[in-house]
Amino acid sequence: KQLTGEVQYWLDRFNLSAKKKKRVKTFSGGMKRRVNLIAAILHRPKVLFLDEPTVGIDVQSKKVIHESLQELNKGGMTMIYTSHQMEEAEALCSDLSIIDRGEIIAQGHPAGLKDRNGLDSLEDVFISLTGKNLRD
Repeated sequence: KQLTGEVQYWLDRFNLSAKKKKRVKTFSGGMKRRVNLIAAILHRPKVLFLDEPTVGIDVQSKKVIHESLQELNKGGMTMIYTSHQMEEAEALCSDLSIIDRGEIIAQGHPAGLKDRNGLDSLEDVFISLTGKNLRD
């Protein structure tokens, strides 16, 4: 019963209740991302690993995912979050690492990283540390 209630809570929260009897393969990309997130958080793990969970989704889905992740984090869930979106990292992370070519080249609170590098944005910090050359 508890699991059923938890499933229903997240289906409602992510606006998927009307689709709960549909096959996931018929869902849009954003809907699939939300279903994947539900599967990951249902059992309230102590640590949640997220690999770019908002790539390719609409603004509304992104907002509800961010709000839900922030709520879970405030409830004590630790999150390891990968993203190429610096604004997203800054909004969601209390501590972050900039990784280049498999090596951590900077680590700390987003504001501290900006202050230490004398820059106004994490994107500028990232570029200053990794260079401007395009990567393939």
